[in-house]
Amino acid sequence: MSAKQPLFEKIANEIKDKIEREEYKAGMLMPNEKELQEIFSSSRTTIRRAVDLLVSEGLILRKNGVGLYVQPKLTAQNILEMTGVMKNSTTEDLKKEIKDFYIRKAGKFYASMLQIKENELIYYIKFVQKSKLSMTLDVLILPLRLYPDLQVKDVQIINTIELVNSGKYKLFELQQELQLILAGNEQIKHMHMQEGAPVFKLSSVFFAERKTPIAIQNRYEDAKSTKYVVDFN
Repeated sequence: MSAKQPLFEKIANEIKDKIEREEYKAGMLMPNEKELQEIFSSSRTTIRRAVDLLVSEGLILRKNGVGLYVQPKLTAQNILEMTGVMKNSTTEDLKKEIKDFYIRKAGKFYASMLQIKENELIYYIKFVQKSKLSMTLDVLILPLRLYPDLQVKDVQIINTIELVNSGKYKLFELQQELQLILAGNEQIKHMHMQEGAPVFKLSSVFFAERKTPIAIQNRYEDAKSTKYVVDFN
């Protein structure tokens, strides 16, 4: 008689099936361990063992402070779309300086990107981050109705992922695109760059479940001194 399969292995197999059916897609933020406890009506220990098994098999990634991700697939099509993987290798210990923080009406572009009505109120937040080695200029757009209690100090203290997760919806997926552009007025003013100098523009759109956009971020960095890496940890 064969031994009974442990419960944590059964749960791990069910999660594998969801990954194979692309219910949990490559690079996507999965339910966290507490949510998995509720989904499978199981104890914390059982879920932890199931997740540990999937991590050891290379199917799931743990990202400290954020959650669980399905292991991204390395293809030319999705390497810039994997959740949380585009990372500047030199932006450690940056000091943040808020340049703009105000509420405005969404124009056609942001209304379309955020799937909201034109003239709906949004936060327009601009800040510079500096270290000895690098400087970034960030523009963050958030719908007011999703972040009604947002304050300047929140932007100053916490990082973008935590800020996006502080609203009415939680981050489920992130799409990113990296472009090489030329420095314009904003980069000249805030980053002290010369006109026409090469600049990396990293555009990020943050989604809740059901592909609901909840935030937009554009980050600008000097292309001559910036190196991007793909982070799978």
